[in-house]
Order: sequence, then structure tokens, then C-alpha cells
Amino acid sequence: MKFVLGIVVPLVLSVSAPAETPTPPAGGTPSPAPALTPATPAAAKAAAATPSRRHGISYNPPKGLMTGTRINGDGGSRGGGVKLPALYVLTPDATALTTRAQPSLFWYQSGPAATRFELTVFEPKKAKPLLRVGVEKAGDAGIHRLSLEKYKVTLTPGVVYKWTVALVPDVANRSQNVIAIGTIQRTEPDARLAATLATTEGPDKAALYASKGFWYDALEAISDAIDAAPADKSLRAQRAKLLEQVDLKAAAASDRK
Repeated sequence: MKFVLGIVVPLVLSVSAPAETPTPPAGGTPSPAPALTPATPAAAKAAAATPSRRHGISYNPPKGLMTGTRINGDGGSRGGGVKLPALYVLTPDATALTTRAQPSLFWYQSGPAATRFELTVFEPKKAKPLLRVGVEKAGDAGIHRLSLEKYKVTLTPGVVYKWTVALVPDVANRSQNVIAIGTIQRTEPDARLAATLATTEGPDKAALYASKGFWYDALEAISDAIDAAPADKSLRAQRAKLLEQVDLKAAAASDRK
């Protein structure tokens, strides 16, 4: 795809450098190692409450959100002999949350397609879409992403937005489209969670977001880790596990290849 879509690439996690042994000063006795300051009870409690990637990423869906909001785009034959792949928005089958004003949206395309692709974001009670972008050739199969930040689109807290991805074989006959639909709502994190997130990175951050019900942020955090370390297959396995928890089996299978 030619516009500002980032295809999510294979994952890799950076490897920590080995610890170095301090070199003693010439002709002297090595200085004693500094004493370790015990963690405060509050810090220990916060650390214990932070999910670790050793335990995987477990999504805890918030209660009270509107369900049945995801629609998968079934592929297949269209008029004129065109055969199109399936499309899936990578969201749960319920309105999913983000803490971010300008998150990324993710979708999965089951096969390559040379037809037009469009992504649209709708704001409630507004006739004009908040965002509509497209390219003439949808491109390759796989997991794809679009950053709302790159398009200067900002979500308002508390508003439920609908977003769609579509393959458009005939712009004059939209009934031929393959279309997938999801929803997103921005919710501000509380001060304690925001403070913990500020000191958490990579898969651990994804696990923390997922445990607190922030689906879009969890998916973005693990995908960012994959982009940073495309050779680490364990990262893709973690994302696959996250996708499987909301019945996105085709996308998960693509990560396990």
C-alpha cells in the first residue's frame, strides 16, 4: 500500500547487553559495591501489580461496553470474476478502549489484492467521515496498521467511533465491497495507571494495557515491540495469543507461521 500504512513486520526483542565487571583503579583496592536500597512498600506493591510478559498477555475486557460491534469482511468471488480476500478489523466483538488521543488501527487481510482499499473513521451524528483514506491497490496479505497521528486525527474521550476497512472492486457498485467494521472509544487512565505505564516498556507494557482492558494500546505496544525486533518469534507468538483471546484466529495463525 502506498499511503501511510505501516505493515506490521515480524517481531524481535532486543537482547540485554551482558553486565560488565567494574575495573578497579590502578594500584588500588576496588571500592565496595554500593548498597542496594530496599524497595518501598508502595513500589513493591506497584511492581507486583504490573503484569509480566513471562505470564503472557491476558486481555481483561471491561464490563458494560456495547457488544456485537465487530463485523468481519467475508471475501470470495465478485462480479466480473474478481476474487477478493477476507478482511478483519483487529478488535474484540465489543467496543474496545484506548488511552491515546491518536492511536493506531489494525486489520488483517487474508490474501493479496490488486483492488482499491479504503479506511474510514466515522464520528457519531456527523455526516462527513472524520477520516477517509485509500489506495488503488490493497497490496499484500498480513496484519496492517494505520496511525491516526499521521493524519492528525484526534479522538475525543467518551465518544464511540466506528471505523471500517474495505476492498472496493467497483467504486460505482459499492454492494460488491468486502468490508469489516469495528469500534473504538478513548478513555483516560487513572493517575496510578498512568504513572505505572510511564515506567513500563515493550511486552510488559502490552500486558499491563491488556490487563486493564485497553485493547488498542495493548495491540499497539506488542506490535511496536515486533517492529523493533523482527527476529524474535516469541513476540509474534504473544501477539497471536492476544488475538486468539478475541477469536481472531486467522490473524493469529498468520503470526504463528
